[in-house]
Amino acid sequence: LSSSLSLSRGYLSDVFCDNEYGPNFLFVNNGDGTFTDVAQQAGVEDPMQHGRGVTLADFNRDGKMDIVYGNWNGPHRLYLQLGNNRKHRFKDIASQKFSMPSPVRTVIAADFDNDNELEVFFNNIAYRGSSSNRLFRVTRREHGDPQIEELNVGEAAEPEGRGTGAAVTDFDGDGRLDLLISHGESAAQPLSIYRVNQGSTNSWLRVIPRTQYGAYARGAKVVVYTKRSGPHTRIIDGGSGYLCEMEPVAHFGLGKDIATNVEVYWPDGKSIARPLEPSEINSVLEIRYPREEEEGTPEIEIECGQGFAMNENGRCTDKDECTQFPSVCPTDRPVCTNTYGSHKCRANKRCNQGFEPNDDGSACVGEWAYPGPRYVCFLRLQSFQRVIVTFSKLLFSSLHPCTCMTYCLHWLCTVS
Repeated sequence: LSSSLSLSRGYLSDVFCDNEYGPNFLFVNNGDGTFTDVAQQAGVEDPMQHGRGVTLADFNRDGKMDIVYGNWNGPHRLYLQLGNNRKHRFKDIASQKFSMPSPVRTVIAADFDNDNELEVFFNNIAYRGSSSNRLFRVTRREHGDPQIEELNVGEAAEPEGRGTGAAVTDFDGDGRLDLLISHGESAAQPLSIYRVNQGSTNSWLRVIPRTQYGAYARGAKVVVYTKRSGPHTRIIDGGSGYLCEMEPVAHFGLGKDIATNVEVYWPDGKSIARPLEPSEINSVLEIRYPREEEEGTPEIEIECGQGFAMNENGRCTDKDECTQFPSVCPTDRPVCTNTYGSHKCRANKRCNQGFEPNDDGSACVGEWAYPGPRYVCFLRLQSFQRVIVTFSKLLFSSLHPCTCMTYCLHWLCTVS
């Protein structure tokens, strides 16, 4: 299975393939009609792991697409994209529960409850025994890797379901994504449709970019900037699983945040940026392919949000706080590192080869260690309710116990 991504923040599409037998491919677009496989150098080769289902999302909102895929015989992966435009590098941040192998068919990354954070849904097939579908929330943290927590998926667990594919769309037009699961292969089962029973008061925006011919713009990148949570990026991709195709819509859950402007980048290099009106929130917005005169600087000044500023081309770009404000960091943490939409301050600590300073610079940790969330309990819930043909409302709830486990990462021990 393959998905199209952009390793840089440009418009050229690269290709990631997770393979059923053999190592994965990561083909970088050279811009001249040729591609180069950099999977091994980037750390995503993962040989002989029986990959099934792959999806792309920007989990830490740094403008770069991250990779999630499922394995039957090896761990599921959540590869966070690091590096820059010249050096492609990924780090697996999957937690112990997230990485547990399963007979996965489809992987979906979406904001089901519109709370401004993405969830990852694993659709499994009951193959040689029960195998429930699973749901995880991946929460961005400003100074650290995203936090991963398993959620209660409710009736959508389908432990005996013979899932052959899953997709999301807004069937009833309420702004919340609904979940469609197909079944079959080893036994006939009907389609299942589920709606989320949370997030009804959260704001949202759905964006549909079009090509110059009016078709859906597969491969386009859509970025929505907000006042408080920064930019949110979506790729109009073809699909993320076995025998299924995703809708050509960029869905954004906004929570209580305010979206200020939208940018769309087409695969041929065309782009457009424009402000969002308050009346356009909680609606479906179609963006047509730009004419020549529409590609320039917008006539109305765009509000990019905290950590960003509009450049001379009318696009939002990251502010370099470390350069603009040399004294931005305190004296006990004087080393400033610019990040996408923000910055980090850490102590001036040097580490041996193979190690790097942790977030505050107080210790050296392995470069590929997963600095898991500290003292995390699974209290925030999200569950699905079954939808009948008439979409009648069925209420149910399920408490999830607070559980914590301890494990050691190189010489750094944490509780997560």
